[in-house]
Amino acid sequence: PGDWQQFVKTGLKHRYQDPAFLRALHAAVQLLYRPDSPVRASLVPLPVVHMMLAQHSLFLPTLLASGRREPPTARKALHCQFLSHGGLVLREPRSTEHRTLPTPPTPRPGGFLGGPEPSSPTPDKLLLWAYPDFSVLLWGPAAVEHHKTSRSLGKSLWQQPSAGDILRLLDRDQMMKTILHFPQNRRLLPPEDTQDPIFRDGSPGDLDGLYDPCFLLHLFSELTRPELVVDCRKFVDSNALGLTAAALSSYDPQMRAAAYSVLAAYYSHVEGARFREQPQVLYLLDVVRNGIRTQNMRLTFTLALFVAKAALQILKPEEHMYLKINKFLLSHEDLNMSKVPGFFQFFYSSDFQHSTEREWLFGLLRQGMRDKHCYELYARRGVFHVVLSFFSSPLCDPAAQGWVLEILQNAARDARAAYELLRDYSLLTWVLHALEGRFLETQLLSSIIDLLHTLWVTTLGGRGVEADSTPGTQKPPKLLALHLVNEFLYVLLALAKHLRPALASAPLTSFFGALDSVLRYRASVLRAFQDLGRFTVNETALSTAEALLLLHQWSLVERDGELQGALLAAAERLRARDLLKTLKDSNKPAASARARGPRGRRRRPGEAEEAASPELQPSSLETCRGLLRSILTHWGPVFPGPAPTQGPSDPAVPHSEAVGPMCTVAALVVSWVLRTATEHPLSGPEAAGLLHWLRSHVVRQPEVVARLLGDSAVRSGLFRLYSRLCTEGLAGPELNAVMLPLAAALSPSGTPLPPAVETLRLASLDDKEEATRASAAFLLSLYIQDVWLGAQRPDTLLAHVQMVREAAEDAPGSDQEAIVGLCEDIAALAP
Repeated sequence: PGDWQQFVKTGLKHRYQDPAFLRALHAAVQLLYRPDSPVRASLVPLPVVHMMLAQHSLFLPTLLASGRREPPTARKALHCQFLSHGGLVLREPRSTEHRTLPTPPTPRPGGFLGGPEPSSPTPDKLLLWAYPDFSVLLWGPAAVEHHKTSRSLGKSLWQQPSAGDILRLLDRDQMMKTILHFPQNRRLLPPEDTQDPIFRDGSPGDLDGLYDPCFLLHLFSELTRPELVVDCRKFVDSNALGLTAAALSSYDPQMRAAAYSVLAAYYSHVEGARFREQPQVLYLLDVVRNGIRTQNMRLTFTLALFVAKAALQILKPEEHMYLKINKFLLSHEDLNMSKVPGFFQFFYSSDFQHSTEREWLFGLLRQGMRDKHCYELYARRGVFHVVLSFFSSPLCDPAAQGWVLEILQNAARDARAAYELLRDYSLLTWVLHALEGRFLETQLLSSIIDLLHTLWVTTLGGRGVEADSTPGTQKPPKLLALHLVNEFLYVLLALAKHLRPALASAPLTSFFGALDSVLRYRASVLRAFQDLGRFTVNETALSTAEALLLLHQWSLVERDGELQGALLAAAERLRARDLLKTLKDSNKPAASARARGPRGRRRRPGEAEEAASPELQPSSLETCRGLLRSILTHWGPVFPGPAPTQGPSDPAVPHSEAVGPMCTVAALVVSWVLRTATEHPLSGPEAAGLLHWLRSHVVRQPEVVARLLGDSAVRSGLFRLYSRLCTEGLAGPELNAVMLPLAAALSPSGTPLPPAVETLRLASLDDKEEATRASAAFLLSLYIQDVWLGAQRPDTLLAHVQMVREAAEDAPGSDQEAIVGLCEDIAALAP
């Protein structure tokens, strides 16, 4: 007990703002002050610890710090410590005697969602539970100033802050961000005495920089009490009305009920208020109220966002949309919950400022697409048909095209919406048409990549794991249709022609990640079809031209001039006209802005030029390089066989001329793959895929092997890769199946493997004896090391065999190990 008292006093004196100390104190209090703790009675009473924490001179500066420029780690730790103490103190018999706080404990609403543990209540909400009887709703520096004033003037002159003073503390931009990213799964009041999470789906998501709607709804409920005077215009201008309307889209019935209560209280205040926009605000509330058909009805987020935007637009009479929004509201008695408000009026407007109306509508559509209910609303009203057709219209500028793609990407995050977009709207065909015959600006190209990546990830769902399930399961895995996978592959390969160095790292990573995932899933589907005995056509995933194109586009991104020249020479030898044209067009200097603009138009004065090529981060480069290496392992070089009509008078010259270009291409691709694999470590699946590709498509071709081993850099890189895989424990039959043919090609005479080495190879394939397999793999590594270093005889292997045999002779009578038997066999077969 004495040590604990000294720890608390010393820590609070010298380390009050140290997050590590506060977290340690929090953990110790939770452990030592449990009801069943044997030492609880002898410790400092918890109310005393709570009083020492709350009446410290640094309590207010730490708790009410804004924390916008740096992470408020100390403030968060103090929140947890203060609230845990408060929750335990409130359970004490005389807990009310210790509520002697110098100011109400309400934090600034910047006590944001997304705390350290998503399943634990947020600080703001815990404060509302622990201290439900406070009356001064201030936070931040304003609370400190109010506390100073009340202490200096006394209770007789202490004035309560007005509702306008409190609303002015809200950040309008932050309130709008909270509206646009309103946490619809947030619970208002989780069930007590349960472990149910605050969020209905269990995951809070990215909530940094958002106000807690639970705190704000409680705040608005206090401000709109009948006995208080509310600044109704400030309530709208601060986006408080908009956030209350956004809460009507919540999935939690209690959250919606709280929002309806606030709106009802605010409506009574607006009826008696006097400000310029009072009739418009009151009519907007009437339109919304008349559209509510059932009790506690949930609004689609698009409709809730329309109400928030319309309320804010009412305060801006100088803008064009002020008149349009008021005309739309006056032409409707109620808000139709089954329609997108003003879609056809604003989209097909014939007004002189129709572009402004369309921009406002696009903002509503792209920001209002949040869930499947929004998608169903859009699909029911024909929104997708209209915007997909408008994308190819001459009236659609690049900014509007980006908005269309953003709407589609937001819709594609829902699984059913993504499926219907592919089935009913042929979205992949639409994307393919958008890619052909036009120049795509970098921002538009990034949006298309993000759309395809989102579509594929959502469509794939959890099938990636199911497709790789172990054989022998009772129920076959559910697979995507092969034709759909092939469509994704075709569109992504068509998109590869548009890659350029100006792309940022995120779109590049998304593109290569999606293409690699499609190829791996396609291979899984084909394996599953083979296991089921199904017949498949065109199992080739990548053609030679496509493999070279991908490698060339990467050389542009990486600015590898040597690789670009080698690829151009290989394409010329291969005589691929389309590929040559693509490669030569990529190497042309940049055209003028007029020629590069969309549809050949001249750029407008305010339109930015093409951004300079950004410098990619090394980590992003390495990620993309690894993905491209995995992509190229799905390509297999096709070597033509001898012509069947070839007569004996005509030697194999035509066959050699046909094989030569393919050998050049294969050696170029394989050398790049091996060089990148040598420079950076590989994971187990990556190493297995690489070795399987080398065994299936490379080591069986003597011409390719000769070209690879003729390059000293490739040869040394292969040996480094082999040594690293052996060190990491990834050596196995697949690795030996790759290295032994290469070692045979490196042997002085070029003869097949010696009988002793063949014995070791067969022993390394033994599935029954683990010791025999490991010993054979080790002896094979000694042989490969001798041959790779240019030794005439495998001296290291023979010396080790002799050493093992002598050691076995010195220990007679003991059980013979597996390596001893292998050494005896080698000694008997060695010359």
